Amino acid sequence: MNSSTYASFPVFAKLTKKAISERIAAIFQENRAMFGNLPEMGDRLAADMEDFACSGKMLRGALAFVGSRLFRGQEESANAQTLSLAAGLELLQAGLLVHDDIMDHDEKRRGKPTFHFRIKNWLVNDHFQIDEKLALDMAEAQGICVGDLFFFIAWQEITKLTPQVSSLVSREHAIVTLAQMRDIAMGYDEQFPDIDDVIDMYHHKTARYTVALPLLAGASMCQRTDAEVLRLLETFGEALGIVFQLQDDRLGLFGTEQSIGKPVGSDIKEGKKTPYVLAMLDRINDEERTRFYSMYKSPDIDSGDIAWLRGLMITNGVDAYIQEMIEGHLSRARVALEELSKLLTERAESIRLLESFIDYSGQRKN
Repeated sequence: MNSSTYASFPVFAKLTKKAISERIAAIFQENRAMFGNLPEMGDRLAADMEDFACSGKMLRGALAFVGSRLFRGQEESANAQTLSLAAGLELLQAGLLVHDDIMDHDEKRRGKPTFHFRIKNWLVNDHFQIDEKLALDMAEAQGICVGDLFFFIAWQEITKLTPQVSSLVSREHAIVTLAQMRDIAMGYDEQFPDIDDVIDMYHHKTARYTVALPLLAGASMCQRTDAEVLRLLETFGEALGIVFQLQDDRLGLFGTEQSIGKPVGSDIKEGKKTPYVLAMLDRINDEERTRFYSMYKSPDIDSGDIAWLRGLMITNGVDAYIQEMIEGHLSRARVALEELSKLLTERAESIRLLESFIDYSGQRKN
């Protein structure tokens, strides 16, 4: 990883992704014999799990390297422990996504079938007489097992770290799980929550484990950590984690299937109560509200419905309102980073990486 490329977070993330992907491939090779306990399906399962884990941007892994670099030199930060942390976080993320896709009944992830649909396709292709519903039921059940398997394999890597770091990773993922339960409860509730409640849920479900945790865990692997630096990193990470989720919500409406890897409008079809939906409901008339309810949670939502909804969001100032919210969190991150730069004057390259990450977060297209 050439130091001249470090000022660009997207370039840095691509470089770290290569190293993390190689480590994940090695992990599955090390566990090859274990997959032999699943006759006929084991080799295919291991190959697809590796593919699934390595097909994302590996944002969390890259941020773990950045966190480590804040207290270590360039060569020191690229050590085996940092790589184990990054690979472990990405494997944990893969398990969460497998479970999330089952809960949301999603069929696509990153432009490919979700993992339980991969298993369903195996079953249908291998057993031509199998009923489609039975195949899906089996695939969802086995998909839950795959998510668990990702967690246990991830923990082989996480246990190589210090007790302080492994405890931090464990606790934050427990918080994510509780926040996911809260999100599910919101989805089934017939009432629409306040935006502040949803943002608070995002804080625990996405913000901390997506950005704050990798940075804090990477930094905490060094003996020379500083409490004020960790506090500022936490503030920085939480602010950009909220931005990350709000950008996901926006892309789910205004992006393209090619860019987001799943159908546009799937959040509406699944009945997600995003800040976009909540802000819109306060701004539309009864006729518009009636049409919205007719498509909300409907499997028949089409491109015309999405185009109408996009127009409604823009003309009623919803998109502008969410953009203001995003800018507020970006400003919080900039303030925290400015304070960090004063404390870590000898880590200018890493500070520039975090500056680039702010820009990336505010302009993300996928």
